[in-house]
Formats: sequence, C-alpha cells, structure tokens
Amino acid sequence: MLSLILVVLVLLKSARCFIITVDAHETMCFYDHANFSDKVTISFEVMEGGFRDVGVAISGPADDPLHHSEQDTQGSFTFTAMKDGLYQLCFDNKMSTLTPKILMFQFHIARALEYYQDTSNRWDDVIEQATVQTMINELSSKLGAVKMEQEYMHFRYRGHLEVSDMVELRVLAWSIFGPMLLIIMTILEVYYLKHFFEVRRVV
Repeated sequence: MLSLILVVLVLLKSARCFIITVDAHETMCFYDHANFSDKVTISFEVMEGGFRDVGVAISGPADDPLHHSEQDTQGSFTFTAMKDGLYQLCFDNKMSTLTPKILMFQFHIARALEYYQDTSNRWDDVIEQATVQTMINELSSKLGAVKMEQEYMHFRYRGHLEVSDMVELRVLAWSIFGPMLLIIMTILEVYYLKHFFEVRRVV
C-alpha cells in the first residue's frame, strides 16, 4: 500500500502542466535541466485567442536549435537529450497585433535508466528496481498528456457554457420584448385607424 501511494505521488509530481497568457508581440521562454539520454517531452495547445496559433521554438544547450515554427495551434515533441544542460522552450505571439493567446503546455523530462541505477538519485527507498522507475516515468508522461487534455476540455466547456448562457439570455429578452412591441404597435394602429375614420361634426 505504501509503495502504491509513493508511485501516485511520483506521478502527480511529474505530470504537471501550465496555463499561460502570451500578450501580443511578447515572447515567453521556459527552461529545464536534462542529462544525457534523458527523454524530453514537450506538448502544448492554444486554447483561446485570435486564430489560436503561436510561434514555438525549442533549443538545447549552447542554443542548439531543435524545433522552430511560426504558427502552430498544438503539438507534441519527444526527443532524447544529447547533452547535459538547460533546454529551452519559447512561445512568441509576434504575428498578433492586439490579441493575446492563452495556451497550455507541458515540459516533462524523464530520467534515463542509468540515472536511477544510482541509489542516491532515487526519491524513495521502496522502489528498488530501476526498471520499475523507468516504467513509472513513461506512465507519468502519458498521465500528464491525459491531464492536459482534460484541463483543455474543461476550459473549452466553460467557454461554451458562457456562450450558451449569453444566447439563452438574449433569446429570453427578445421573447419578452417582441410580444410587447407587437402589442404596442397594435394599440397604436387601432388608435390611428379610429381617429382616421372618425366623423367630425361641424356645429
């Protein structure tokens, strides 16, 4: 039971995603350290703003370019670190003149098997097999992707709910205003016709 709790804690600690807002003409960068042979997984999705596109740039230590795109709405990249050092993920909204972009992303690094063969690098003393730790890392990466998709769907649901409530309010307002306008016009027409056909007597 204790090992199960520790596995869940490891997964929750690793499966993290972030929601950020990138203003127009702004560039935001994020960094994480990876060792040689670590598996780096980066996924993102633009949730709101304009055409829902953003520029993406991924680079390794010494500014080695790994990926660059001008307009992406979503994407997922997995690669093996070839060097020790900081890996950089940048989002830019330079193509937009006024609209900020809201996006969600995950920057996950899974340690290589050799890393966990050193007992001093393990997070607990329950999981003794490095192969088990590797399986946990793979499961953590997949769990992070599922969690990210769930948060994105929840965000979209809230947006659709707001639009639905606004449409419902407008329909209700028009259903009240329309009959009232019709009644007022009917009364005015009756009043006008009554005075139009009225016979005036001259004494």
